[in-house]
Amino acid sequence: MSKRILIDRDLSTKDSFLRELSAVRDKGFISTHRAGPTGIGKTLEDELGISENSISSPDLGTIELKTARINSNSMLTLTTKAPEIRGVNTYLRRNFGYKTEESVKLNPELNILHSTINGVGFNTLNGHPYFKLTFKDGRVYLEHATAGIIENVYWNESTLAYAFKRKYPFEKLYYVKANAENINGREAFHYIEAYFLETFSSEKMLGSIRFGVLDIDIRLGIYTKGKMKGKAHDHGSAIRIMPNKLELCFEKSERIM
Repeated sequence: MSKRILIDRDLSTKDSFLRELSAVRDKGFISTHRAGPTGIGKTLEDELGISENSISSPDLGTIELKTARINSNSMLTLTTKAPEIRGVNTYLRRNFGYKTEESVKLNPELNILHSTINGVGFNTLNGHPYFKLTFKDGRVYLEHATAGIIENVYWNESTLAYAFKRKYPFEKLYYVKANAENINGREAFHYIEAYFLETFSSEKMLGSIRFGVLDIDIRLGIYTKGKMKGKAHDHGSAIRIMPNKLELCFEKSERIM
């Protein structure tokens, strides 16, 4: 369900965003507001006065905000979209998942499946070809190297286009990068670079999936702690990109800080 986005200051223009971001930069290193990989985004949102967020709409109401650690090879998630048929991830986990030493300790009966897939060629699992994406009849199918196209695991091209349109209705993105350091045992960020990207199109995104600029990342794991420890965890099917390819998805890019 979409949440209301609350912003306690004016971020509606490039100039107002740059003014507020510059004030964050001038603070130097800021201790993370949340442990883990998502801390960089959460910390910046808090500093900019964004008190709520939503996966299905832009962070700033009209413009999406993405963050990354400088020199990080981690992929950026552009949006998430589950396959069309409800419950199919359970089918994938059961029929194409695998176990690791850690997963067996957590739950010996449950498979996991972490797989980054593109439309160019098969990825590998334990050195063997495994999954790829195949475009057919207006759908993007998951194809297995030996089982072939998995007919019940697919995304409609129109549904993917709509998911992108909801996330980027104004075809714009702010991309902010930060140096990250461990200070007194806690990660801290200094936000020093920012880019404004615009003229995004869902059609261009679909082409990027087809030609391997974008990947679909299946993330079916197991809770490792807390009251849900040992239970199945689904992080969602994420459409992701390497930060150094981000500009390929937009026709215009401008460094603003």
